[in-house]
Amino acid sequence: MGTAMKAGRGHAYSVSEEPGAKTVLAFLPNHPAEGVGTLARVRSGEGPDGDVVFERSAERPMGLWAEAGENLLRIVPLLGPDAPAGDGVDDCLPCPGCYRPVYESSSSHTLIGATPFPLAGLCRLCADGSTLRSLRHADGVPVDPEHFVVLETVAVAMA
Repeated sequence: MGTAMKAGRGHAYSVSEEPGAKTVLAFLPNHPAEGVGTLARVRSGEGPDGDVVFERSAERPMGLWAEAGENLLRIVPLLGPDAPAGDGVDDCLPCPGCYRPVYESSSSHTLIGATPFPLAGLCRLCADGSTLRSLRHADGVPVDPEHFVVLETVAVAMA
């Protein structure tokens, strides 16, 4: 999956198979809009009339998917049972809005003067408001109050 995301190519693999249904994880580049990719968990029924249900999906700019693919290719080999023990922490800091890792190679955003307090090291999704929009659409997701203040502050500053 990481190679496909990095290259911007479509890819799907089976997650589970049950009698009468199959669940896959699919990466769909440039769908539905040019420059936007979709990662989706899709369940489909068998047979000619099998329904296709998007159980979960996320649409993001292709550049973010490429970066995610690169990170997957770096991280997945470290998860195997034969992988050597880690000797240190990756060179990253947590985003103050969501705790996503912000690596030195990632673009991060700083808001100084536009907010009551300086916000540094924001990931792209928090800086452009995507994280806050997602949280508002997802009902009942627990959010640390400090993170919510950061996301609301960014939204006001960017308005």
